[in-house]
Amino acid sequence: MSAESSMAPLKRLLRFPFQEAQWQGKFVIGSALGLAGSVIPIIPTIFVWGYCLRVMRQAIAGQAPALPQWDEWSDLFRDGLSAFAIGLVYFLPALLVWLVGMGLYFAGSFYLPFAAATSGDEVEIITQFMLITFGTMAVMFLAMALGTLLMILGAIALPMATAHFVAEGRLGAAFRVRQWWRILKADRLGYFAAWVVVAGIFAVLYAAMMVLYSTMILCVLIPILAAPISFYLFLVGAAVFGETYRDSAAVLPEITEAEGAEEEDLEA
Repeated sequence: MSAESSMAPLKRLLRFPFQEAQWQGKFVIGSALGLAGSVIPIIPTIFVWGYCLRVMRQAIAGQAPALPQWDEWSDLFRDGLSAFAIGLVYFLPALLVWLVGMGLYFAGSFYLPFAAATSGDEVEIITQFMLITFGTMAVMFLAMALGTLLMILGAIALPMATAHFVAEGRLGAAFRVRQWWRILKADRLGYFAAWVVVAGIFAVLYAAMMVLYSTMILCVLIPILAAPISFYLFLVGAAVFGETYRDSAAVLPEITEAEGAEEEDLEA
């Protein structure tokens, strides 16, 4: 197999948002909603997430990736709100750890003046200052490190959990970890490759943004360009992870059958 033919599926996924005849209008709507999301919190972005779940649903169903119509807005909002809820749950542990760490740090900072005012011993004041300052800083850095780890773990799990919700059509499916974990394990390499593709696209787009940011004139375009760039990343990510979920789910019965045959052989 030539390198050109082996890269064909990836090229198809990277190009699909710009392939059909009327892609411009659909892409502009998504980009405009993304831009509005930088002004109006959450609501416009929810419609973008719902739209991307339609793309993922197409991929899971085995359809060629394409930009669907912007219609049935209530369905878009419902799907996007579900995606928001799923993401919130998977990122909630990290957010809570970060909030606790920052809360303890600021609580210690506010306590220092009161500790100094209620103590007349200079040595005791210095000791309390050192203990509270370094103690709260240590707690904050530990919370940031643990929160970052939890955020990474949540981000790794989120696409598969979201795809399982899309495939099953029930919000609770996203939190049935055993179910979607078996699907993920059926093609771990494929899931890793999907993450490499999405992370690679993000790295390239981020580098382009940094180039613009380093210029005095073009840096003003960053808020405007961030919306279509993010929308493109969401679209490709939805298609990539949707196809990965479909392929993994197709392999799972074969693995289950093989495991059952092995168990029968051991019993015999």
